[in-house]
Amino acid sequence: MSTSEIGSKEKAQTLYKEGTTALSSNDYETSVEKLGEACQLLDSINGELAPENGDAYFAYGRALLQSAIQQNTVLGESGQDSKAADVVPSHPQEPSTAAQSGKFHFEDDAAEQDEEEDDEEGEQNQQDDEFETAWDILDIARVIYEKSEDKEVRLKLSDVHLCLADVSVETEKFDNALPDYQKALDIKKECLKEDDRQLAEAHYKYALALEFSTSESDKAESQIKAAIDVFKKRITTLEEQDQGKGKGKAIVEDKNSLSDNNKEIIEIKELIQDLNEKLEELTNQQKTEKEAEALLKSLLGGSSTNTSNNNNAQPATVNDLSNLIKRKKRTDEDDKKDESDKKQKQ
Repeated sequence: MSTSEIGSKEKAQTLYKEGTTALSSNDYETSVEKLGEACQLLDSINGELAPENGDAYFAYGRALLQSAIQQNTVLGESGQDSKAADVVPSHPQEPSTAAQSGKFHFEDDAAEQDEEEDDEEGEQNQQDDEFETAWDILDIARVIYEKSEDKEVRLKLSDVHLCLADVSVETEKFDNALPDYQKALDIKKECLKEDDRQLAEAHYKYALALEFSTSESDKAESQIKAAIDVFKKRITTLEEQDQGKGKGKAIVEDKNSLSDNNKEIIEIKELIQDLNEKLEELTNQQKTEKEAEALLKSLLGGSSTNTSNNNNAQPATVNDLSNLIKRKKRTDEDDKKDESDKKQKQ
């Protein structure tokens, strides 16, 4: 390897380290810049889709995703603030000259409104582009990791699928997120113990996507139950570990003297409580939806029954307007005229 190649490799490693440090510090702008440069250098050194480039691309994709989420949140909050400012002005406004003279420039107002709408549309398109870029980079990491059968790399691949699914959720493409969450779960089940908390996280994320999917929302409850089951197994494991150390299941009241296992048990029990509340929410939601569906079917069924029962009946005089015609009141002259006409005919 030449001196220049060694220098390039060292520079790529430095950029990768600086980028991942910035990512862990939530400095996404710096992270995106550093990791993007690192990926370019690694491609030139190792070739595109080389196994050595996988970690850099995965970190770069995560940085892009977090940056896009951050920008999306900031723009959303600023939009709310501007609406609040429109409702409650910060200071009394003096009437404009145009208002005093009675000459209102509607054309200018409309132009300003159109310009604001164009800006909002431009911001939305920019956000979509950022999420799309994050997806593309994460997908490169997926392709690289899929080449390996190593357990550690397989777990990284599962995390890539989680991030890809997160991109779909952030862009409200919930159905697109489902295969990636399922793939991530499959790999984690294959590589991890059944009480690993990573499984609980994957089950929970999958449940949230299912809840908002167009066709599989009824499966969300089972994923929440699966997450709870993982946590319960984790508690059992921690209690058994403490029993092996002679500490038993007792939890000391003084939190400062708690073992690490007992602290984790307390934390997990709180998480289980939150998950049970979410499960109850989903159950009630499903019940309400089923009741509404049953009512709708009942109404539609009633309509079709009434229609079939009336098939043999006489058609209603819907188009008969005779009842709506006002009759002219007869007078004595009309009666005399009718009598005269009768005599003439005779």
